[in-house]
Amino acid sequence: MAQEKSKTRNRIGIQPTCWTNDDFPEIGNETPYQTILDETQSCGYEGGSTGHNYPSHLPSLIAALKRRSLSITSTWVGTHFTVEGQYDATLNMICSQIAFLKSVGAHDIVVAELASAVNQVRTKAVLTDRPIFNEAEFYLLKTGMNEAGRIAATEGMRLSYHPHVGTGVQSREEIDRLMGGTDPTTVWMCLDTGHAFFAGVDPLKLTQDYGHRIGHVHLKNVRPDVMARAVAGKFSFFQAICEGIFTVPGDPEVDPEESINFPPIFDVLKSFDYAGWLVVEAEQNPAKANPKDYATMARCFIRSEFELRDYIL
Repeated sequence: MAQEKSKTRNRIGIQPTCWTNDDFPEIGNETPYQTILDETQSCGYEGGSTGHNYPSHLPSLIAALKRRSLSITSTWVGTHFTVEGQYDATLNMICSQIAFLKSVGAHDIVVAELASAVNQVRTKAVLTDRPIFNEAEFYLLKTGMNEAGRIAATEGMRLSYHPHVGTGVQSREEIDRLMGGTDPTTVWMCLDTGHAFFAGVDPLKLTQDYGHRIGHVHLKNVRPDVMARAVAGKFSFFQAICEGIFTVPGDPEVDPEESINFPPIFDVLKSFDYAGWLVVEAEQNPAKANPKDYATMARCFIRSEFELRDYIL
């Protein structure tokens, strides 16, 4: 019965960041969006978020998706609630993104506070040069997220906060502080297994503790040898990606004992009756990792370990 429930209630997507990168557009920028959509479909996925090179003309985007029977999973919104004078502008931006998502039939909005974030700064160490929010900034962030979550819920949308390396919500303590100060009925969590692991947060424990609030899931694995170099060498996010820190779940070259073991995470999600998108998101350089090969690899893994595997709950 649990197997049937997962098939009907969960959808499997993949992000265009397997082909290109919104933070660093030169990575895979030569790949046309049509190729991304074609390979998304041919590898057995149901959709993904938009990428920087997708059509900005809404009818063109909808037509391209419809031709391939694909959906938009969500959109990424970088908020600036903690920046002086940006509170109202941030809420307005969220409202505009909600309107866009509704127009393409999506129901999830994924957000992260990017004030003073260093994930897009090529000269900053992503783990250590990031902002540390003070009491006032956390108050603004929690207040803003509660209001944004309320607006999203009113519009029939689900807002999920994405803890992200290089930002002010990276550590387990910061995650707990934000989630503990926001409304559990309107502010959800986007579980990103790779960002959690890179930040030193146990993704399995995070799933166990917040399974009741997980509203969106990004699945990526971490290459432990690259992570060790990234931590020791204080890599920027750009450098870490170029060195290949992330890969897809199911990569046979990554030992689950040394990185992320996904089946127990899948077990916990099912035990909480998770209903939503499971989205593969390997921010890789396509020159080093053929996107279609890795997309196929991940889809086969999810099919065997999430959709077809028998679970004892």
